[in-house]
Amino acid sequence: METPNADCGLTDEQIHAALDWLEGNPPQEILFPRVISAGNKAVAYRNKGNVQDRKKPKDKKSPAAAYIATAYKQHPESGMVLTWVWHENPSSEIARTLSSLCGEVPYLGEACSVVELRTHEDYGFPVDAGKYVWTLSIDSALTSIFKKGKVFSFPKKGHLEDLKQAFAAANPAPKGKKKAPIVRDKEAEQNFLNEYLPLQTEEQARYLPPSLQEENALKAPWATAFYMEIDQVDNGRAKNGKVEWKPEESEFVGWAVALHRFLVRQWGTDPSLALVGKYAPGAKRPANNVSIQIVDSGFKESYGQQLRKEIAEKRPGFLILLPYDMAKADIQKLHDVCMRAKGKTLYYSPNKPTLRLGNTTVIDAAHLWKPVAEGMCRYWTIRPMAIAETRPVPDSKHNRKWGVREAICLALGHVWRDSYVPQTDDERRATTSREERYWDLVDAIKSKTSHFRIFDWHAVYRVNMTDYAHHADSSNVLHGMQALIAISDGADSLDCAAMAIGQSRHLGGGLLVPVDLYLSSLHPDEDFGKGVPTWLK
Repeated sequence: METPNADCGLTDEQIHAALDWLEGNPPQEILFPRVISAGNKAVAYRNKGNVQDRKKPKDKKSPAAAYIATAYKQHPESGMVLTWVWHENPSSEIARTLSSLCGEVPYLGEACSVVELRTHEDYGFPVDAGKYVWTLSIDSALTSIFKKGKVFSFPKKGHLEDLKQAFAAANPAPKGKKKAPIVRDKEAEQNFLNEYLPLQTEEQARYLPPSLQEENALKAPWATAFYMEIDQVDNGRAKNGKVEWKPEESEFVGWAVALHRFLVRQWGTDPSLALVGKYAPGAKRPANNVSIQIVDSGFKESYGQQLRKEIAEKRPGFLILLPYDMAKADIQKLHDVCMRAKGKTLYYSPNKPTLRLGNTTVIDAAHLWKPVAEGMCRYWTIRPMAIAETRPVPDSKHNRKWGVREAICLALGHVWRDSYVPQTDDERRATTSREERYWDLVDAIKSKTSHFRIFDWHAVYRVNMTDYAHHADSSNVLHGMQALIAISDGADSLDCAAMAIGQSRHLGGGLLVPVDLYLSSLHPDEDFGKGVPTWLK
């Protein structure tokens, strides 16, 4: 039986559902308009909005020096107003309820701070708002020692029930036939506020300033992607609209190479260097080229719950990742090539099925995966493996041994080379050997200030390792690598990004896939926001 709420026309069940959505769910971003500080020493008598004396109830007013008070300079017409943003929308019913409840909020903080709250779906910040937007940091949930940013309290699960119980305890019902005393709403509220300590059902969230985000945030190596679906496998008909394609993992590189050659042929003369991946001697090479990854039926079965809806609901296919620094004209030309490929056939080997290519969709590669769920922290593992990019590298200075950990560090360093290798490195390149530069990069990835942590690393071998690499140097004995990898830059800018590492990262290998761990299974680390798995500490 639903009980209507006379004040706002909502049922108690609707209100509880909306408030339950807010519990344990702090906004991912907050826009703070420009702060204004008063420039004089006038005294401001501010209405506190509560009762001071129960016998002679009246609003409490508190004097405060106006010059220590702060205010936000708001511009409603331009959208520069105090704004909370959640990346995941609630259900339509909860959204409507929250919109109705906004009209029930008279002020924020003290009673003199009158407010008008509104909700918006798919909201976009104003063009010039970037320097005022603060981003939620995951480190607050791990209680790590990270002193930068603003800290705010937010309700965790059970907060509403806690409030109801505390209010009832502060204003008990009379026993027996004794009449209930006449208590004004403000007085009842003040009784509750005087006695309630909300520490048990409150948590703290830390928000990082825009400057810190820009300073520490890593760029997604591939910013945009094309998703090319497969319409048919071996001329077979789709069952109930579904296409089944399950190549062996040893075929991933082969299929990626086949599509790569197909795209280069379809492009015609003068294909993009980012697609071809070959550069003239002495030419500056970008950290990453176009990467082709396999999204087969097995991938959808294993990771469909973590993929964005627009990918998870599509047929199996190829994910064509475009590096963030690829020329816009080349991106448009490659998109045209992919669109023209619909209906054409892709061959890999005489004894393998043929594929008929389907629709191509533009995808935000920086948000391939869904955001990490509440109470979880995102780590990564490698599908199917990463291939080491070099033979073991000697260390002439310190006589250190090169192992799997160092090889994975080098693979990470090559993907994010722009962040870890100074742009003015030409002089150093002329005076140091390649081996020394490799070790410098590995040391940077290993350092306490690095964005990366690597756990449980080990070598991986298969009978035919050549199936997992397109090209291999004759001096390099091929071996695969597997590990549990954490990436943290304070802003969690890569928690949803498509990423790949290793020698075959551009052609079907080394794809990073999410492993979401419970926060309770992580030990805080004062140097790293995402902590350390307790079983590996």
